[in-house]
Amino acid sequence: MIANLISRMLLLTTSLFLLSSCDSSSSLSYKEKIPEHYCSIANLKRHCSAQSVQITKDLTIVGRVVGNDRYDEFSRLLVLEDASGGIMIAVDHSDTANEYPFGSTLIVYCNGLTLNNYGGKIQLGTAPNDYGTGHIPREELSRYLHITLSESTAPEPQHLRFATVTQQHIDTYVQFDDVYFVKEGSWCETDPQTGHTLTTERLISDADGNTFRVRTSGNCSYAKEPVPQGTGSIRGIIDYFNGDYSLRVVNRGIDFK
Repeated sequence: MIANLISRMLLLTTSLFLLSSCDSSSSLSYKEKIPEHYCSIANLKRHCSAQSVQITKDLTIVGRVVGNDRYDEFSRLLVLEDASGGIMIAVDHSDTANEYPFGSTLIVYCNGLTLNNYGGKIQLGTAPNDYGTGHIPREELSRYLHITLSESTAPEPQHLRFATVTQQHIDTYVQFDDVYFVKEGSWCETDPQTGHTLTTERLISDADGNTFRVRTSGNCSYAKEPVPQGTGSIRGIIDYFNGDYSLRVVNRGIDFK
């Protein structure tokens, strides 16, 4: 009996040790404290002095994740925001919503990555290709992107009016209130030949008749659903291309009545 008891105690001790080791290993692999020295997102963007600039300095940014591929709204993309602004990061990852949750704090070690000016908007990734900013390979993501120990809480959007949107709001999380969709229809058009949904822009209007574009990816999970009717609030990321602003919805952030 004593031998059995000792054996069971040894087994329990070994199990607890292994469990502790696994937890410690996972924690060290995916979470770390915010570094003492890092630069703002706005400062990082200033290093993009040409169409494409590879970062060769030890530049680090820290921000909140305000856009990922939940509902496939930002497929293979992350949007990071701090007090100075936001930036879109191209990542070769098909499940960023679970790996980098909405509202989580992310550290990005930028040395070795590339800043790209795509249509007047600065993006972060690898060297550009025929489709725009190159995506950071999946196997290299852990080298550059690190979730911190901070708890994930939902960020608050900045409440804006259409006329107050400026370049400082590009790739930041905002909300428009008391707006409505100008026309009925689905979020995205469908290609009559292939049946595939296409990335589509719809107009929203405020009470004064001012309009703003809402751009929805054809990959979005609700692309074929009708846009909401009535008046309400809509939350998303300010996008920009060649002088034109648009809104890309985040987390189906739509409250209409």
